Formats: sequence, C-alpha cells, structure tokens
Amino acid sequence: MTTEKNKPKTKFTLYVSELFYSIQGEGQTIGIPAVFLRLTGCNLNCTWCDSVEVWRKGNRIAFEDILNEELIDRLRDGAHLVITGGEPMLQAERVGNFIEWIAYTHGFMPIVEIETNGTIRPKSTLISLVTFWNVSPKLNNSGESYSDRVKEGPLREFNLLENTIFKFVIADTVQDIFDIETEYDFLNKDMFVLMPAGMNQEELQKTAPKVAEICKSLGVRYSPRVHIDIWNQKTGV
Repeated sequence: MTTEKNKPKTKFTLYVSELFYSIQGEGQTIGIPAVFLRLTGCNLNCTWCDSVEVWRKGNRIAFEDILNEELIDRLRDGAHLVITGGEPMLQAERVGNFIEWIAYTHGFMPIVEIETNGTIRPKSTLISLVTFWNVSPKLNNSGESYSDRVKEGPLREFNLLENTIFKFVIADTVQDIFDIETEYDFLNKDMFVLMPAGMNQEELQKTAPKVAEICKSLGVRYSPRVHIDIWNQKTGV
C-alpha cells in the first residue's frame, strides 16, 4: 500500500536556502503578505548584499517538500510567492516547473514575484507565469564591475514587460544617481524605484531622507525597507 510517507518523490527539485512567511518589505507590492522562497546561489557578489550568508548555503529539496499545507493555504488566500535569492534566474527552468507544479498539484495559480538582478534573460515560458518582476540592476556601489553587472540585452527584455520595476539601491546619492542616468539610460524611467541602502535601522535613518528627496526631484517612486524598519533584521522576517 502506498502512503504519504512512502509515496515516491518527484524527480523535480530546487536548491533552497530559506523559506518563511512575512510581508513584502520592498518594491511595487510592499506590505502584501508573502511566502518568501530564497534560492541558493548568485552570479554576483555585491559588497552590501544583505542575504549573502543565507544564499551561499542551501539544500536540494523536492517540490512536494518545499511548501507545507499552511503555506499553500496562505498562497491560496492571496499571499504572494516571492522567489528571491541570491539569483533565482540561475534556476529559471526549475522555477517555472515549480510554479506549474503548484498549479497542477493544488489546483490554483499563485501570485508570483521574482526578484532578480537583471543579468539573465527571462525565459519565455517563465514570463507567462510571473505576476511581478522586481529587477534590481546593480550600481558601482555594489563593488561589481560594469561588465558583470550591466547586461543590456536581458534588461531591455525586462523593460518591455509591463509588470517590471527597476529597483536601485542608493548609498552615495550623487554618484549613484549619476550611474543610473549614464549606465541605465536605455530603461524606462517610469519603472524606476529608488531604495536607500542600509543593513540596519541606524544606517537607514541616514540614507532614507536623502533618497526620498531625490525621488521627489526626479519624480520616481521611493521604497522603504519594511523588514528592517519593523524588525531591524535583514532576512528571515
């Protein structure tokens, strides 16, 4: 007799670093309840990355073992599935399979957000499954070289999608705005969101007012970092 315990596992897996239920703290859907699925690995190594200690580690997990019944119910009730990293597009095909697996297995399509650095082209099969693209192109303040962080081809593809935002982390207000205007002038400014850099509440208090003033001046959206504002934590909340 086949039971839940001895039922054969699917061959489909994801490399997962972290999973938790919270609210979306950044970007275009800020404040929405969300299930965060942080995947392992990244193709960049930004100096200020707030999740590096998490995404460098992880485990290969079968699809059916990733989300428990409580989290599936949260998604069914409207919570967003936020697939983040690291860089989730490194597992783009697996991510698409996982979203389709949820729909097939549980009978509903979740609202999906993918957070990406914009260096990898979005697969056409994945585009139809993703509700919101949160693309975060990197600036000089990331410590990454121009050739590694600015991939015009993939970014132009994201620029054509109506459900995309380009979220820039601002540390040095003068230099960072210069970088945006000179390195990313081919992107639609109406899709821009500026977010202050800061690993904790003290750092955010210094950068947030400056970034807010820049948003007012440029006429673009400002994004806080709610998880730090509330919990003063970088991940897992």
